[in-house]
Amino acid sequence: MPIFIVNIPPEILQKIVLYATLGSPLGPPTELYNCLLTCRTFRDVLSPQNASELYSVVFARKFDARGPIYRLGPSVVREHAALEMRRRFSAIQIFKRRLLDHPDLTEALWIAYLMVEDSDTSQTNIKQLLHASLPSFLALYLRRRLYGGGAPEHGKWPTLTTESSLAIALSWTLASQRVMSYEEPDDCREMMNLLRPIAFAHFRYSISSIPEDQFDFGPSCELPVPSARPEFPIPVLPPQEINYIGSVKRKARIPSPVLFAALLFLARQDRLTPTTKIPAHIKYESREDASQAGYTGLTKADILHFYNHCRTRFADFPGIDIGVRSSSMATSPDVTLCQPSSYTLGTVSGQWQGSSTMLGHELYQSWISGEPVKEKDFDLGMRKPMYLTLEEHYCYDVNDVVPCDLSDNGLKNAWLPHDLQSVDTPLGMQFSDTSGTFQTTYQTFRPGQTLPHRASTQVMDVIITGKVCLGFVSASCLHL
Repeated sequence: MPIFIVNIPPEILQKIVLYATLGSPLGPPTELYNCLLTCRTFRDVLSPQNASELYSVVFARKFDARGPIYRLGPSVVREHAALEMRRRFSAIQIFKRRLLDHPDLTEALWIAYLMVEDSDTSQTNIKQLLHASLPSFLALYLRRRLYGGGAPEHGKWPTLTTESSLAIALSWTLASQRVMSYEEPDDCREMMNLLRPIAFAHFRYSISSIPEDQFDFGPSCELPVPSARPEFPIPVLPPQEINYIGSVKRKARIPSPVLFAALLFLARQDRLTPTTKIPAHIKYESREDASQAGYTGLTKADILHFYNHCRTRFADFPGIDIGVRSSSMATSPDVTLCQPSSYTLGTVSGQWQGSSTMLGHELYQSWISGEPVKEKDFDLGMRKPMYLTLEEHYCYDVNDVVPCDLSDNGLKNAWLPHDLQSVDTPLGMQFSDTSGTFQTTYQTFRPGQTLPHRASTQVMDVIITGKVCLGFVSASCLHL
């Protein structure tokens, strides 16, 4: 007796649909959607209410699921897998169709950003977003929306909103040598012009989540009362409540657009700078050759070292972002997503190499006075290599902490007294001021050092000092 397809046991039908769907790892599960439209019987058997395990498995194959499972637990992810899959592919359709005016664009960008944050070693989330051509959509968005419909030469400043902040952050997290290789040189320069104000005008766009003149030893700090007149720099936008997985709501911190705009700008600057561009007047191949001739200036090796080791590096995703890994989310809905990793003593000690870029003081003053930004203003910058050795000095006793400077000075002197003096001693770094009002010694962290266990106390203050690496003093004079 023949068996009709509608009489197939539900578990068999679900397995058939599962195997068919898993044949195409990228893009939506069209085979599942087509089966849902076949007949009422199929729709009932394959509905999320009757096939939750099917949707959970498909979700785990289409996306990186380890992060959400780690934070929420497998039962919560299984319950919301169908809805979350629908949300993600709806967002991907917005990107594919270039729907800049879609009412759900902000939510779509949040979905994409959290997919990047949850990217696992397989990078399935990243592959889905690249398959949707999200980088080109983001470039289009920044050209059309970053200046509120205007352009840099119109004398406008970029408008940083939740949408634009997410777009800038995603542009960097999805960037790579391959992605940027598709960008024409003229488009590359145009994007640099769009991002320059955010990367350079730090008096207007803050990288900090609190006012720069605010300093506190504890976790509590009060934001200023908003005034009718906008104050600059504007602090980073506060966390927002969003849907994390399905209808599970959590707070998430908006990424810093200043940080990512600077990385995007410098990466493009590197791309437009020829790696073999060595000035003709540089005669000596290496530092050894130059020293033998009594020459202390730049060598070809200095320039090549900068190009090979100090240029902007793209992000990679070896696993779940440690900055958002928290298994406490399942039991504590107050945990905020996308928080930066907490500082750990010893993180920055050691040798660092990179570059610095700055603009002239007069240009800064003209911007602060309210003169409109002109495109030509941003060609007046200077970039030079930086080779630093950083040390962390710390103390456990609040009574030994170096006094803070006046709050109005803020970051101008890192809250340190303007006449601070330091002396390196066998016991650590000794700090004092010229008038002798205080003298204290901080211990210095040494690489490989194991900090003593203190159950009842914690590090109360850390001062970071830096000095130029002597082997690269000449290279630090290289202007690019």
